[in-house]
Amino acid sequence: MKRILFVEDNEVLLQLYSIMLSSERDQWETTVAPDGQAAMELLRHSAFDVVASDMQMPGMSGIELLTEVRKMHPQTSRIIISGVSDQAAAADSLNCTHLFIPKPFEVDTLRATLARIVSLDAYLKDDKLRGLAGKMRSLPSFPMVYLEIIQEIESPNSCVSNIAKIIAKDPAITAKILQVANSAAIGLPEPVNDPMEAVSQLGMTTVRSLALSAQVFSSFKPGRLKHFSAETLWTHLMNSGDLARTIMRRERADFIESEDAFTAGMLHDIGQLMLADSLPDEFEKALALAETEKISLPEAELEVFGATHTGLAAYLFGLWGLPAAIVEAVAFHHDPVKSDLKEFTALTAVHVANALSDETESANLNLDYLELIGVADRLNDWRDTAAELRSEQMA
Repeated sequence: MKRILFVEDNEVLLQLYSIMLSSERDQWETTVAPDGQAAMELLRHSAFDVVASDMQMPGMSGIELLTEVRKMHPQTSRIIISGVSDQAAAADSLNCTHLFIPKPFEVDTLRATLARIVSLDAYLKDDKLRGLAGKMRSLPSFPMVYLEIIQEIESPNSCVSNIAKIIAKDPAITAKILQVANSAAIGLPEPVNDPMEAVSQLGMTTVRSLALSAQVFSSFKPGRLKHFSAETLWTHLMNSGDLARTIMRRERADFIESEDAFTAGMLHDIGQLMLADSLPDEFEKALALAETEKISLPEAELEVFGATHTGLAAYLFGLWGLPAAIVEAVAFHHDPVKSDLKEFTALTAVHVANALSDETESANLNLDYLELIGVADRLNDWRDTAAELRSEQMA
């Protein structure tokens, strides 16, 4: 059974939350708190799977509360439910939350969000997936530089120079950020050699995503496998992230959803790197099997490992406490029908971007899924978008 804590100073809404999941008592144990201070007292004594809080409350705000939740219980899913319509305020909440749900909201919207959390949890606890994770030489640790960047962003004295100093302490992240800032996709007139200038050019979402991915790339020793290139993978991840975010924006998704899609696109195939690094012989066998049998890499991985690189990466990001939307997009980007949400989400954008970003065959697309969620008619426009981005990169 999952435990959820609702924090809300509106008494009527608090009563609604108390009864909202009453029909699902076999899945959810509901606790409510009237303000941040009361919530903190509960959190000091026990952990919750989900904390859903209003943003504007007397005393401690929702952002302040969920910032503390992240420190105390990093595995807890954190949701802001607020009437704040200002995009800047919603963007600020992204640093401490996994999801922003605007008021007024449909009860089914929140239920669907909680169902996603339950579904992902069940997926990540699959015995074969855990068995594969247990075979790894080591799972990459959560990048502390990422946490330092988030803390600096939240500081009242935050500035680009301080963030650049944090990044400069990690050579792997510095190298990746300068590489991306100098790539043709950014289109800068002069080469960038200073981390501070790179941070200014790239923006916080890109910097945060690079901090997450560089942690895994930094431990990989190149040249170990004949049929695998970390640089090729890196290019694919960058292209996929860029295309996924662009698709979300053109479909008028909100800021947070678009940035989640970018991060998921940047991370979606990291599991390949993890397998290549820790289990190179077995991964080489899977690569060869996929080529000789003309099957997909995930199908070959199931034969060799009993689980896939997508599941392995999602397992890691679940341990890191990344937002459910990102973990879901990574986990199901090859097989999106496994998601409980049958609508256009970051998962859709990453699924499409993975197939189209590098001129790969659209056979990688699940057309039945696109029909099911009602967006198949957008596919030609997305192909044009992918072609535009490739042209910009080659310019």
